[in-house]
Amino acid sequence: MPLKDTEKKLYDDNTEIEKRAHSDSIFDLNYENRKTDKENKFSAKKKWWNKIPFFQIGDETRAIIYIGIIALGSIAMISGIVLGVYKFKKTAFAEDRINISITGKENVNSAQAINYFIEYENKNRTALKNVEILLNYPENFYPEKSENLERVSDRSSKILIGNLKAHSKGKIEIKGKFYAAENYTAYLQATMRYTPANFNSIFQIKSQIGVRILSSPIKIKLKIPKEALNESSIEYEINYTNDGSIPLNDLNLKVVYPDGFTYQGAEPAPIDQLEKGNIWHLGELKVNDTNVIKIKGKINGNRNDVKLIKAIIFKNGNNKKEIIYSKTDGLTKIVVPPLMITHKVNGESFSNVNLGDVLMYKINYANKGDINLRDVIIRLKIDSPIIDYQNMKLKTGAFEDASKTITWKASDIEKLKNLEPGATGIIDLEIPLKKEIKITDATDKNFTIKSLVTISSSDVPYDALGASKNISNEVIIKLNSKISLENQIFFNDKIIGNSGPIPPKIGKETTYTVHWRIYNLSNNISNTQVKTHLPTWVKWKGKTSPENENITFNSRTNEIIWNVGGLSAGTGYLSPTKDCSFQIGIVPEINQINKPIDLLLETTLIAKDDFTSSVSTVKSGIKTTRIPNDKEVDATGYLVTE
Repeated sequence: MPLKDTEKKLYDDNTEIEKRAHSDSIFDLNYENRKTDKENKFSAKKKWWNKIPFFQIGDETRAIIYIGIIALGSIAMISGIVLGVYKFKKTAFAEDRINISITGKENVNSAQAINYFIEYENKNRTALKNVEILLNYPENFYPEKSENLERVSDRSSKILIGNLKAHSKGKIEIKGKFYAAENYTAYLQATMRYTPANFNSIFQIKSQIGVRILSSPIKIKLKIPKEALNESSIEYEINYTNDGSIPLNDLNLKVVYPDGFTYQGAEPAPIDQLEKGNIWHLGELKVNDTNVIKIKGKINGNRNDVKLIKAIIFKNGNNKKEIIYSKTDGLTKIVVPPLMITHKVNGESFSNVNLGDVLMYKINYANKGDINLRDVIIRLKIDSPIIDYQNMKLKTGAFEDASKTITWKASDIEKLKNLEPGATGIIDLEIPLKKEIKITDATDKNFTIKSLVTISSSDVPYDALGASKNISNEVIIKLNSKISLENQIFFNDKIIGNSGPIPPKIGKETTYTVHWRIYNLSNNISNTQVKTHLPTWVKWKGKTSPENENITFNSRTNEIIWNVGGLSAGTGYLSPTKDCSFQIGIVPEINQINKPIDLLLETTLIAKDDFTSSVSTVKSGIKTTRIPNDKEVDATGYLVTE
């Protein structure tokens, strides 16, 4: 459109050019009007807004509030970060994310080589430090040597692991063997100790496995009679063998005897011979070694009683608890045949006697059956070189020297012609022992008296009388060794020279030499000791002979002790006597004039008899200045003079 035409429309009153579409502008009246309307509306709303208290405060206060809100938000954000880090670290380790286990065979044989595995795992995000595993086991478990396995004691070993990374695990193999009794249950326990990297405390976790032993490395066999007569002799034989692959040390054998059993002896002898007689120290038992112990005794019981005997091989642990390696048992049934016979010596089934004793034998017999038994015969066989057969006197019966047997028949005891059911009888006799015996060589030792009594009847054959071929009863008596002590005093002595006046004089010292001499006849003896006391007025001079003898003097008690120790059988008979001498002195006082003076109080010898286990005691009375053994001293040289 030409410019002139545009100008006309622009200034024409009737023009519609302002209605043309265009953008808002401050030169547009309609735009200005619309703007004013909007501001009026906003002003109306602003009046409502200003009613809120926060917007009524000043700008400076509002700014402070804004800053506070920002600060609180920052603190909250920092706290959240710290808490998050703390929780992260805390959850980096938990005890329940540490695992350990021990696995392997739970049923094994003794001496069987076995493997066990210890597995451990750290499931935490934190590493572990100073990690070690302590393996505890019974003393009858023998682990093999290993570079990783450090022995701590007989019952524990240590495995050093060091550091264990996060989310890592390990496995250790343990090899070893058990040596225990059959059906014994042993336990292996693994304890892992560690310190988490983010802690200073020590933690631990445990695991264990029970292992049942199916067999023993030591085999014990008992040879015992299946049946025995009441009050009869019985013998047990124990055989033991090491079937394992290693020698076993410090072993002991314990026998638990049945009720009614009386121990009489064993070969070899137990270490507690004087007590129960049921403990043997076996020492080392090498591989495939077999040994035998034989035990003799008597058994008492009623008809059909069952007698149980147990044999146990064990080792004493550190706490003296018995570690059992093997055990077994056996049963013997008591049978009562129609005929019964027993005998005792001095009222005992087993005893020790001395030379010169008179033995009182008592034989009891009975018919325990339901029928009469005819023509009963009783025999006592008693054979020993220490019996004085020549002076044996019998009220009834007949002695046959060739068989060393005494026999009783109906001609001697009328009731033996027809022994009725329930009938009983007693035979008493005395058998003297020799007062002296001769020994000629080292085999003349450990004398015994074995007596065997039997009973029979024509109505009952031997093989029908139960377990034995005949009804018998045996008693074994042991002879104590004869121990003698010579206790003599001399003034004139070649071993220790003496001085002073004889007879003794008031105020002057006279010395004497005491001689002790020991004889031991037929058994080895041990723990031999001789003791005496000096009266207060007697002085110990300190001279002894031989000088190396173990003789002591206590000046406070005036006691003299000679510790002799052991002596062999035949000492003083086949070999020299055991001698000791020492010097004493006296200075008589006025109140002792014209009197003999006591030099030694009672002297006592004590020794243990190794064969009979008896303790023998020999005494010698008070010794004075009357010294008849010294032939050079005048008969009146014992009285104190002025």
